Amino acid sequence: MTFETLHHKNIMMFGKSRALPADEFSKQLQLQEIELVSDEKSGVEVIVQGRMVNPVEQDHLDRLYEQKVAPIIEVDALEQWLCSKIDADNLLMSLKLSADRERLMGYLQNPFIDNALFLRLLNLYDWEGEGFFENDDNRDITAALISRFYENIERNHNVQYANMGLMHLLNQSKNSELAETIALLAPLQQALKNGCDNSTRKILNAIALHPSTTTRVLKQYLKNGNDDIQMLIAMRHDLNPALQQFLLNLKKPVIHEVLSLNSTLQHETNLILLEEFGENVAKHITLDSKLFETLEEKYALSLAQNGSLTEEMQKALFSKGVAVQKVLATNPHLEPSVFEALVELEDNDVLAAVIGNTLMTTSLINRLYARKNSALYEAIGGSPKTEASVLEALSQVSDIEVLKALARNPATPIDLLYQFQLDSRLSRAVKENESFGKHIQRDNIGWDV
Repeated sequence: MTFETLHHKNIMMFGKSRALPADEFSKQLQLQEIELVSDEKSGVEVIVQGRMVNPVEQDHLDRLYEQKVAPIIEVDALEQWLCSKIDADNLLMSLKLSADRERLMGYLQNPFIDNALFLRLLNLYDWEGEGFFENDDNRDITAALISRFYENIERNHNVQYANMGLMHLLNQSKNSELAETIALLAPLQQALKNGCDNSTRKILNAIALHPSTTTRVLKQYLKNGNDDIQMLIAMRHDLNPALQQFLLNLKKPVIHEVLSLNSTLQHETNLILLEEFGENVAKHITLDSKLFETLEEKYALSLAQNGSLTEEMQKALFSKGVAVQKVLATNPHLEPSVFEALVELEDNDVLAAVIGNTLMTTSLINRLYARKNSALYEAIGGSPKTEASVLEALSQVSDIEVLKALARNPATPIDLLYQFQLDSRLSRAVKENESFGKHIQRDNIGWDV
């Protein structure tokens, strides 16, 4: 039905309201100019069935139903409509002026107010200097917060009462307003300044790393947080120049070191860090030709690990000899021409490194295996790109390191892993092999993996 038609009309109710306390229910009806009467003789447009209808009321209700005096509806539908009509600003002002804690808690546990109003009301709640679960009131409000925003709460119905519930909520949410509201709640602000237990620390860490955490919150956490919080924020890949400068201004070597590992800093920040942590910067900075020329001689080994090397830069590093080639061979961002040139080299250390590169292909491994170079067997035996026939052939060698590599390789055929399991030197490696574990769960136990 359309509840707007009830303006200036009478309704009759049996039982009690559910989401709103009785006085609040009456107040919201009055605001909508709806009169709650106790006698159908006054003329009623709607009869509302609430909770806890007593036997006498039930008999009366049944009689009115038989007489078809008026449509009968559940109280939930009416309360939901009343809550949708709440003037948020007026309610917030009223709660601020009255400091009525019980009334505020009633609204925070009301499922029919919208999320935006809930978050505004949550900012009014006084945690009384205690944690999220340290008293009954705080526990109820924390549970209301988690259950309102947690996805699939029906399947995880106890999460709202778990110490880690807020962390799990943050980890699954992309709502920046929710993240900011939680971040600024008094228990976390207190924990940020005074220290906290392990579960609360994990919530703070989740906020420091959360992709939706706002710059406002990050600045506050940098200002009030300890070294651990500051280091986590320094790892973020979305640090704007102001936050980068704030971190630099802390003048803490440990923070500068973490920053130097961040591949998304602006050039100005990297150049400041270059003198103190040049190797890290060379490894992670986004390169251009001028920067490469500046760093090439002093930091060639670190540059060889950089993911932003152009083909020309890679070739320049390739020409610097075996030490640089060995590091370059591990870089998963190599151009095909450079990768091919590394495969053609004769140095065993370089070849072992290139075999372990994620760019390696089965056909290239076959080419290297065809050389019959036993110094490469361990690397070939450990590569998930090696085909089964080669792995089976390598299982016949006597070198224990090659066999251990095979035992750890998830591509090794299951029949071979069963054989290796009987060898005390290899059984531990087989047990730690993820592929073998999944096989046991799926085929021997019947688990769905």
